[in-house]
Amino acid sequence: MLFNTLDFVIFFILVLTVIVIIRHRKFQHLFLLGASYFFFYFSSNDLLCLLIFSTVLDFYIAKEIWNTKNITRKKILLSISLAGNLGLLGFFKYADFAIDQFNILGNHFDLGVSIPLLNLVLPIGISFYTFQTISYTVDVYCGQLEPSKSIREFALFVAFFPQLVAGPILRAKDFLPQLREKLENSNSITKLKQIQIHHTNLKLGITLMAFGFLKKMFFADNIAPLVDSTK
Repeated sequence: MLFNTLDFVIFFILVLTVIVIIRHRKFQHLFLLGASYFFFYFSSNDLLCLLIFSTVLDFYIAKEIWNTKNITRKKILLSISLAGNLGLLGFFKYADFAIDQFNILGNHFDLGVSIPLLNLVLPIGISFYTFQTISYTVDVYCGQLEPSKSIREFALFVAFFPQLVAGPILRAKDFLPQLREKLENSNSITKLKQIQIHHTNLKLGITLMAFGFLKKMFFADNIAPLVDSTK
């Protein structure tokens, strides 16, 4: 689902409408998380499981790193996080490249062995969410960030759809405080926690998006063929 398509515009309007109408914090978090997973599934189908794997892996490893006082154990846990995340990223990005290079080398030395390519589909946004989860674990390891108490909150940070497939890479110490500081007490009898979307911020956000669409669709998309033709 590309940002400059009608599908995304309709999706975004529906998500924003529900968030504005229903302000209960827990519902908003769950709804945004579900919408983000749907957005990723719409683009990458079953590869959503990789996103969930990275989320679960780093959520629990970061908690263990925070709770343990043993430096060696902290380093081992951090190494597991790095190996798990970078291993997946490297496998999907470079497995076919490595096989191709091996086959070229085999032909050069006349080994008579040819390994078939895996033809892996690169998951949308895997680089962004991989380095986001790694940055979260590293911040916890360095003592710069207290880990999330709720996997719902951390999963929303990892899968947040507006930046999931195009960046920028978010730092948890920047994103999570912003998410929490928007919580205000409702005037209702139940005193539900809610996230307030202020009118001025909404107008500013829509204006920035409009300029972004303009630059993407009318300038970048039309200049790209000219640049490609000069290569």
